[in-house]
Amino acid sequence: MNSPGGSRNALVRWFLQPFDYAWMADFQNSRPTGRLIRWVMAVLTLNYGALAVVSLFSVDTSRSVVAIVWKAVMLVMVVVVAAAWITRPFPGRFGVVAFAVFADLGTASALLINPIADAILTCALFAVIGTFCTFFLSPRWLVAHLLFAVACTVAAAVATHGGADVDIASLIFRTNVVLLAIAGVPLTSHLLVTVLTEDARSSFLDPLTGLLNRRGLDADVDDVWLLGRDQDRCVAVLVVDIDRFKSINDRYGHEEGDAVIVRVAERLGSHLGEYGVLARTGGEEYLAVVSTSRLHIDALIHGVRRALRDSADSVSVTVSIGAAIVYWDSALWDQDVDIVTRATRVADSMMYEAKAAGGDRVVKSVL
Repeated sequence: MNSPGGSRNALVRWFLQPFDYAWMADFQNSRPTGRLIRWVMAVLTLNYGALAVVSLFSVDTSRSVVAIVWKAVMLVMVVVVAAAWITRPFPGRFGVVAFAVFADLGTASALLINPIADAILTCALFAVIGTFCTFFLSPRWLVAHLLFAVACTVAAAVATHGGADVDIASLIFRTNVVLLAIAGVPLTSHLLVTVLTEDARSSFLDPLTGLLNRRGLDADVDDVWLLGRDQDRCVAVLVVDIDRFKSINDRYGHEEGDAVIVRVAERLGSHLGEYGVLARTGGEEYLAVVSTSRLHIDALIHGVRRALRDSADSVSVTVSIGAAIVYWDSALWDQDVDIVTRATRVADSMMYEAKAAGGDRVVKSVL
């Protein structure tokens, strides 16, 4: 059973967790569904403007100059924002935060100029904004939105009670339903999305090194191949295996063996990470898929051994490296073959050749 302290710590971790706005924007802009989401946001934004127009025809609405001018201004801003959703890429941190703040303040202003009888119903619009915050904003911004929405709803309930002849039980019921929709649902959804996201990400990662595992590599590797082809760059698969790793475990123990695996992973990441994806695919085996220029590819591959070497290491290791290189003008690009699978098999075969020759070397093949 989880202790209250454990639940509290989990809640604190959720609240303080970093949110990668840049990754979110890149993800949305690289997927066909990203454009669909932007169209949905544009339609929802325009609907807010339509509601402002419809409210002008309500019998009890304020028709003061200030109210009419403000609704006209809001209508213009809504059209501009909706157009931005359609014509611009999915925004980064500033854009999504600015949109949430704009929507919150716009909804709050509607409470001030719409009929008091519609105040509680108007607060339900905060639920739509909360859904946006759930998926595209950090927990801290979500909580800020929820506090603002709850405060506005409570204020609307108090104003309704004081300005209209309304049954108190009915008012409490309606207010509670709206509060559940605007606060309970987004908060619960964000917690659930966070848990599912963490579980999903962890299923793609090797728990010891933090590198991708085989499943994670399969999910990310296509992007490297497509980038190489689109930009006329070379793509290479590298299989790296630590030489005589069993003797390290036998001599120094499994704890030191794990430390060696982690150290090699970190240095491989530093050397290869910016050029592609890297995974731990076996006990002491790593696989990298990289994309770079023809002039640089050989230096990158042969530089692996040098990147892993440090005279200060308590346990010195060497590696056997097999590499399969696909140049940008290779005929394989135009053939109906699984290039990734073929290159991986060749690189794996080259690694075993390097190991059979005594290790601590690179054996490569051009496809």
